[in-house]
Formats: sequence, structure tokens, C-alpha cells
Amino acid sequence: MAIRRVRNKKTLGPIIIMMIISVVIMVLSFILSKIGIQATLTEAGTSENTIVTVNNIFSRKGIQYIFGNAVSNFQNMEPLAYIAISLIAVSILEASGLLKHLFGFLKGLKPSFVTFLVLFISIVSTLFLDYGYTILLPLVAILYKTLNREPKLGIMTVFIGITAGYGAGFLYNYQDVVLGNLTEASAVGLITNYSFDRWSMVFITTLSSLVLSIVGTFAIEKYLTKKVKKVEDNELIVSTKALQVTGIVFAVLLLLTIYSIIPGLPFSGLLLAPNSSGYMNKLFSSTSPFREGFLVLFVVFSLICGYVYGKISRNIKNSREYNSAISLVFKGTGFIFAGLFFASIMLGILEWTNISTVLSLKIVNLFSNVKMTGIFLIVLMFIVFTIITILNPSTVANWTLVSPIFVPLAIRANISPSFAQMIFKAADSIGKCLTPFYIYLIVMLGFLYKYDTDGEELELFGTMKKIMPVIIWMSIAWIIIIVGWNLSGLAMGIQTYTTL
Repeated sequence: MAIRRVRNKKTLGPIIIMMIISVVIMVLSFILSKIGIQATLTEAGTSENTIVTVNNIFSRKGIQYIFGNAVSNFQNMEPLAYIAISLIAVSILEASGLLKHLFGFLKGLKPSFVTFLVLFISIVSTLFLDYGYTILLPLVAILYKTLNREPKLGIMTVFIGITAGYGAGFLYNYQDVVLGNLTEASAVGLITNYSFDRWSMVFITTLSSLVLSIVGTFAIEKYLTKKVKKVEDNELIVSTKALQVTGIVFAVLLLLTIYSIIPGLPFSGLLLAPNSSGYMNKLFSSTSPFREGFLVLFVVFSLICGYVYGKISRNIKNSREYNSAISLVFKGTGFIFAGLFFASIMLGILEWTNISTVLSLKIVNLFSNVKMTGIFLIVLMFIVFTIITILNPSTVANWTLVSPIFVPLAIRANISPSFAQMIFKAADSIGKCLTPFYIYLIVMLGFLYKYDTDGEELELFGTMKKIMPVIIWMSIAWIIIIVGWNLSGLAMGIQTYTTL
């Protein structure tokens, strides 16, 4: 009788990996600072240059930074507050039975079509910047559990959709406006009367949303989908009357919210930034009450609608059960907050040392005088932008570094500045999927831990490896879209083309 030996594979958890990466960055900062590595930063729209050097973390200031800013860096991490607020909303929606009722309508759909819907909604959610992660990750996990599918599959699908599709979407978002301002500044003096049009990419981003959803669905169903596990029913009551009343309450709340973001009507525009120009600036600028209060609105909607549905359906019988329901979904989320703490230390060290900035500038300056044109230059730009995002996943910071070099380079090759920005957005999306420095990768891992019921040893790089086949397909799709659009000569937006 053959005896099968099972060898336990020793793995390092995500927190240990982040600690190791932090130490590696610290050692690199010491070596590179002693060598004297530096790079030149060109300011967009000016001829001013700034020398950027690597800071040694083992210096007096470096040690003081680590211990003096560890807590403040953790406090300042946006996902920390976003997730806590979002979980409050999702918890009451689940406990009331409202999500079970709504998601129940999807039980007759094919699993592949559900995957497509999740991917498509995830990509479109980029209109609301990073809020999509904090809302959709817990919601889709519950959706998949309701449909008797593996919640971890839904969590990875949301992450892939939002991250790889960050450069797509049906409408431009506030980040496009910020990037466009940098693009415009980098094109000054090279193109007469050039100004960035906010609708300059609407055609290509709309088609990209559909193509990426289709390609992503194929890849996820082929490489990620496992045998569906049966999930026990939580025995919540489903009530048609409760849903009807809740629908009326939701409609009233939605109309009030819409009125508060419409400018120019009596007592309207309450949630818009008063001193900003352009509607997207009024809606999503850093001073906009809507941007700051979007998750608060989500919580208000959830608390009211959840209470109405739960009370009528009798899933929530009294105030004690209501209070308990608000915190129900927090169970098992400890890793999210622990992971964010160690990630804040790692990212803080990376930023303070300037390693990613100096290396990115070195790469950019290496290709500043390249003589390529056409498809070869487009693919080169895509690769360079992807590498830079792997080093530092901050979209605006990276375009600030590279636009003064690559926008003029694109113009000299007859590539429009808007198309250069589109190439950057596509590459930035893929780069975020490939870097351990992207904070929402840690958030995704936290939700995977929450829904891990089979004792799987989750790893940082192991999880990245698991989704890698899908990311490769998405990368190929992005390159085909970018290159194909350039070859077709079609308008990429309203009166905007890939060439000058």
C-alpha cells in the first residue's frame, strides 16, 4: 500500500514579508546614499531642475523619522478610515437581510456572467476613485457567499477589476483632471494653444471598460475559479413588503442627495466645493463636502434602509439587535488593520528615503532622448510607465515625474499629449497590480483572511502569483487597445486623436 507523504510547506505571512521589504529598503538607502546616487527632477511647465538624492535611513534624522512618524503615518492612511466606515454600512445591510434579498435575484445567472458584472461594476467604480475598493470588497464577498460561490474569488475579482481597470471607465474622474493639468503644463511651448480637454479620452476609456471586462472574465473563469463550496444559509427572513418600503425610502434619500450635488438650483449644491471651477472639481476636489462625505452618505443610506428592512422583516427586532448588527461584519477583520500598520511603516520608509523617486528619474532620463516613433515608442512608454508604478504606485506623483520628459518626447514623435496620458493611465493600472507597495493589495489580503475557511496559508507574493495569469491577459488587452487605437486613427475622445 502506497503511503502518500504530505510535506508542509513553510511560508512567510504578509506582515513578515513587509518587515523584510522594509529592512531591504533601509539597507539600500544606506548603500545608495554612500555611493552618492542622485537624479534630476524637471518641474512640469518650467525649466527648473531639482537634484534628488537618496536619504540614509540609518542617519540620525532617519531613525528619528521611523520612531517619530510611525503612529502618524498609520493614522494618515486613507484606507484605514474608509474601511472602518464602509464596514459599518455593509454590516447593517447584511444583518437586516436586505443584501440577501437583493442578491437573491442574481441566483439564476451564470457564474461567468456574474464575474463579468462584478468586473464591469468594479471598473466603472473608479469614477469614485479609491472608494470602490472599500465598498465593493465587502459587498461582493457577501454576494458570492449568497450565490454559494467562494467569497475569496469575488474579493480577488474586485481587486483585479478596479486596479487593472483604473485607467478605464465611462466618465472622466477628478484624477484625470489633475493629470490633465500636468499634461498641459508639460506641453506648453511645444504645441500652440494646447489645452487638455476632459472628454478627450471618453471613447477609448468606454471601449476599454467593456474589453477589459470580457477579457478579465475569460481569464478569471479559466485560472481562478475553483469548485464552488456550499455556504450555509444564515436563515434571514426575506420580505417583499420590507423591500418595497425600503425602496421608497431609498428613492427619497437618493433624490435628496442628487439635489445636493446639482449646482444652480434653489438651496442646491450643498455638497459641492463652492470655490472650484468645473463640475468634477466641485464634486471631487480635496475641499468638496461630497468627496469627504461620500462614505458618510453610504453609511446613512445603509443605516436607514437597513433599519427599515430589518424592522419590517423582523430580522432586527429591537435596538439591541440593531446595535449588534452594526458591528457584525467586523469579525475576522483584524488582519486588515494590522496589515495597514506595517504597510504604513514600509511605505513611510520608502517615501522618506527617496529610493523610488531617484530610481524612477534614472529610468525616465535614460529614455529621454530615445529616437523611436510609432508603435515601438508606444510600447516602450507602456513598459517604462509600468516599471515606475511598480517602484511607486502613486499615480499623480509618477505623472509629475515623467510628464515633463515623456510628453515632449511624444509630441516630437507626432503623438498627442492626451494619448501620452492615456498610455500612462493604462500602464499605471497594470503596474499597481504588480507591486507589493500598493496599499489596496494589503486591504485585499485582509478580506481574504476574513473569508478564509479552509486554513489556506495566504502570502503576499503568493497571492500576487495566483492572480498573475489574469493580470497578464489584462496587460495584453491594454496593449492591444492602445496600439490598435493608434493604428486605426479613430478619435479617442471628443475632437481628440492619438496623433497631432
